[in-house]
This record gives sequence, structure tokens and C-alpha cells, in this order.
Amino acid sequence: MKGFKMYKQIQQLKEIGFTRSRAAKQLNINRETVTRYWNMTADEFAKQLYSINRELLLSNYEEIIISWLKQYPTMTAAQVCDWLREHYKEDIKERTVSRYVKGLREEYNLKKSNHPRDYEAVEELPMGQQLQVDFGEKWMQSIDGQRVKIRFAAFVLAHARYKWAFFQTRPFTTSDLVSSCHECFRYIGGMPLEMVFDQDSIVSVSENYGDIIHTFEFEKFRQECNLKVYLCRAADPESKGKIENVVKFIKYNFIENRLFADEEVLNSSFLKWLDRTGNAKVHGTTKRIPAKVFEDEREHLRPLLDIRSNGDVTIYRNVRKDNTIVYDSNRYSLPLGTYNNQKEVSIEAKSEKLTIMTVFGEFICEHPISTGRGQLIKSTSHSRDITDSMDKAQTTVDELLLFKATDFLQTIRTEKARYARDQFRLLQTLCDSYGIDDVLNAIRYCEVSKLFGITYVKDFLEHSAKPKQVIVLNAIPVSNNKYHVTTEKRSLDVYAKAGGSHE
Repeated sequence: MKGFKMYKQIQQLKEIGFTRSRAAKQLNINRETVTRYWNMTADEFAKQLYSINRELLLSNYEEIIISWLKQYPTMTAAQVCDWLREHYKEDIKERTVSRYVKGLREEYNLKKSNHPRDYEAVEELPMGQQLQVDFGEKWMQSIDGQRVKIRFAAFVLAHARYKWAFFQTRPFTTSDLVSSCHECFRYIGGMPLEMVFDQDSIVSVSENYGDIIHTFEFEKFRQECNLKVYLCRAADPESKGKIENVVKFIKYNFIENRLFADEEVLNSSFLKWLDRTGNAKVHGTTKRIPAKVFEDEREHLRPLLDIRSNGDVTIYRNVRKDNTIVYDSNRYSLPLGTYNNQKEVSIEAKSEKLTIMTVFGEFICEHPISTGRGQLIKSTSHSRDITDSMDKAQTTVDELLLFKATDFLQTIRTEKARYARDQFRLLQTLCDSYGIDDVLNAIRYCEVSKLFGITYVKDFLEHSAKPKQVIVLNAIPVSNNKYHVTTEKRSLDVYAKAGGSHE
């Protein structure tokens, strides 16, 4: 694009009767350029100029985008757009980014790795009818350079294309799936009439020619929620094409090229991604934003089941190194030492209480279930009790000072709680260096002056008192023989007789 001046010259030559070839020769430009602007109106030119200006803005990030495309050959233009929004807060249309990325790939010969797959279209389902579920996994690089396999359960409402997923590092069990389903129901604020699954071993035991036999725990969940479950046949992508695309979308737009810190960070980042891109981006098929459509579909969902009143939903959680577990995006504390003794516990949500037990059902502790997200629910009994050791340290110093500085020591402990132990140690050192009387005199001065800190006591002593002299006893050689001791040498027979008869 040569700018408005070039566009104006082309239009002037057209008005005076020039052909496109003559106009190209007159302006010394390519004939295709003349053809592009020959029949373009002024409004169309202004719109295209605006788009070009947006691409000029992208040129500020050219080196960054090129480095992304080189480091991550599978990166899509949609993910480039998402990363620009995430890291640089740029509000640029995806189509503009797509054109710009396409140009960079052609200019720098940055080929993209594609794995195309064909899907068959299916009819749109009514609101609140169906929730499709599928599993995915992908290797991620951790922040310490290790490779970690991430598993996730993905969910999508068939009508609105409203998405949700849960990530973990260990393989999913039936308990994990049931727990994830309830978490998804809470996220969307209701339950569908039907759920679609693959014939997975954690869902069904046998198809039996159409008579589906579900696993015990999943069948209990199905009856509890009064759900209709549709199991797909093998190689039947059209029956769950929506969730197939969601799994692919999560893998290559969210997970791809992202570093793994821990499960909690990954799930938290995913929720932000959903708000920013996953549910906020115009869907390619419906041409509507899932979050907007979901506002209407939410009204067609069935009310949430109060699983806490029924109470028998028991799931398992890994114990973290800080002796906490994660439930419903919140952390709940466990007694100190739990992690070292058992790496996994079972939990039960009932009557707005979260009961934590061993995997054998033995009670560990209980917490009220938090309605917030990202919170730490901690029992005071699950903290280190340092009261006894601090009491002992304070009493030792108080006794050293003849119990004449009790109030001063208590104030130190209250106002400098974090450093009280260090303060008491310094005070003991000052007592050794200056003596009890001088230290008590310094403490009385600090109390009158409202200077509550052992460093003030130290400053006072350094300016008004003298350290105790340390007497060093040197060895003095003695020349007088009467001060020398000579041990008596006895015969070996004497020792032999002392120990018994000698043969």
C-alpha cells in the first residue's frame, strides 16, 4: 500500500481516461497495484487504511512475534493474538493479527506444523440439552526444565459452546471425573439434561450391545443427578465433534508453549484464559460469543443438586508439601506432618463441612466449606506452636536479670514478635559483656525514654559503660624443684597382684 497519495493519483488517471496498463507505466508501479485500487471507493480505502495502521502497530512487536514463531512452530495466529492481549494488553482484532502473522511466515519462511482433521457437522441442539465431555493430555515443560504430562477433563455446552476444564498430573479416576462434573456444574450454575462421553473404562464397564453397564461410582452419580448419559461409539467423532474441537483448542491455544508450575496455578490461569479468550472469542461456526449465548442458556439448565445434603460423594486429593489440599479452588490445611506420613487423603463434602480422612476412612480434620475462590482455610491447631519455646527463652533472660525487667521483656516480645528470640539472645550477650547491674541500668533508661528494643540498650551501654575485663592466665615457668611433682614408678608385679594371682 503506497498511501493516500498513490490512491488519489490512480483515481485521477482513471478519470482522464487512462487504462490500467498506461496508469501503471505512468506511475511506475505494478499493474496489480493499480487493479487493486481502480474501483475502490474512498470509504473502502479509509477502512483498509485503518486496518493497515493496526498492522503498523503490530510492527512494534515484530521481533517478539518472530521469536515466538521460531521457538514454537505450531503457534497459531489466534494464540499470538491471545498472548499480545495477555502480556502487552493490546486490543487487536484476530483477523488483523492473522494477516500480519501470515505475512511474517511468508517473509521469513516460518512454516507451521499442521495436523488437520475432518469433522462432520451436526444439527444444533436446544439450550440446556447437552454437555459434552472428553479427556486430553499433553506434555508440558516445568519451570525447572522437566517434562510433565498434564491430563485434563474438558466440558462444553453443545448449544452455547461454553467451555470449562480441570487439569491434574495423575490419570483420572472415576472419583476424579465425578468430582470434575460437580465442579463444572457449579461453574456453569446448573445441570444439563444429557451428558456425552466416550466409552472410557472409568465411565462404563461394558457396552453389552446397547445395554450400557456403568462403573458403580459413575452410575451412582448418574442416578443422583438424574442425567441421561450418551456413550459414543468408537470412531464416531460427529456425535461429539464440539468437545473434540474444544480439546484441540485447549491443547494448542492454552497449553501449547506454556510453562508448568503446579496444578493450582495451571487451573487458575485457565479460568482467566476462559474469560479472556476461551469463552470470549467469537465461535467460528456459530459466529457468536459463547459467553453471550450462555447468558440465555443458563436459564434453561436444571437447578444444581445439593450434594452436600446427600453427602456420600467421596473424592481423593493429593496432600501438598505445605500440608494442604485443594478443593473447589481453595486450600484447606492439614495437621503438620501429614504430608510426610501420607501423600493422599479422602474428602467428603457434607452439610457445608469438608471432612478430611485417610484413604481408609479415618478422621483427620474438618473445615467449613468456603464459598470464595483462591482462599486458604487454616485451623489454628495446624500451625507450629512456638509459644512454649518463646516462653522458655523469655523466662531464661528474665531470671538472668533477677526478674527486674519482666515488663520490658514482655513489651519486646509483643512489639517485636518476629525478632523476639534474636532480641533475647542479644540481651544475654550484653549481660555477659557488661554485667547485670549495667544492663539493668540501661533497661531502666530505655523504659523511661520509651525505647523498647535491645539495640537501644546496646547503644546506651557502649556510650556509658565499660565492658568487663577478661583476665587471661598465662602459664608461668617454675624453676624451683619443690613445685615439680614426680610420679612413683612401681614394679609390674604390684599390678599383677592387684589384679589377681600371676601365673
